[in-house]
Amino acid sequence: MDAAVAGSGVTGDLLAHCIDTAMWLNGGISDVSAMTETFVKERLHQLTGKMEKVSIDDACAFICHFSNGSLGVFESTRYARGHKALYTFEINGENGSIAWDLHDLNRLEFFDYTDEAVERGWRSIHVTDTDHPYMDKWWVPGLSIGYEHSFVHQAADFLKSLETGGSCAPTFKDALETQKVCEAVINSAREKKWVDTEVQWTEK
Repeated sequence: MDAAVAGSGVTGDLLAHCIDTAMWLNGGISDVSAMTETFVKERLHQLTGKMEKVSIDDACAFICHFSNGSLGVFESTRYARGHKALYTFEINGENGSIAWDLHDLNRLEFFDYTDEAVERGWRSIHVTDTDHPYMDKWWVPGLSIGYEHSFVHQAADFLKSLETGGSCAPTFKDALETQKVCEAVINSAREKKWVDTEVQWTEK
C-alpha cells in the first residue's frame, strides 16, 4: 500500500495486464487521460503496527488514443466485490467485433456485420479445435484447458525460441512499452491532463 515501494496500486498490479493485452491486439497507445482514487485513506502497516497513509490507487479508469487512430477505455479496481478476477476485453471495428472473458477463457464472442441481416448476431466460438493455436497439444476438441495451461504455453514458446534462435513474446521491449503507459496514466491522474506516453518518458 506504499507507492514508494510498489510504484502504484491497481494501475501497475491489474491494469498493466489489460494494457499489455490491448497493445498486443491493437498496437501502441499514444496518449492517455486518467483518473485514480484511493478509497481507504489509512491502513494498519503490517511492519510498524501503526496507521499509515495509503499512497497507492484503489481504482483507476482512463481513456486513450491508440497509434492506429482507434480509441480505448480501461478500468480496474480492487473494490468490485461481486467479481472474482474479472478480466474482459472488447474490440469493435467497422465490420465486426470480438469480446472475451477470462471467466470463460475457452470462448471467443464474435460479431460479423457482413452477415446477412436476418442472421446477423453474436456467435460464440469454443476455441478447442486442433486448428486453434496450442490446442493440438492437448485434449480432444470440446474439452477445455485452464488458466494454468497458458503458463505451460509460455514456457514452451520460450524453450522453442532458444532452440530455433527466434524471438519469443512478450519481450522486455513489450514490458517497457506497458510501463510507459502505466506511468503516463499515473502522471495524467495526478496532473489532471492528457499525457503523451512517449513525451512524458523522454522528458525524465
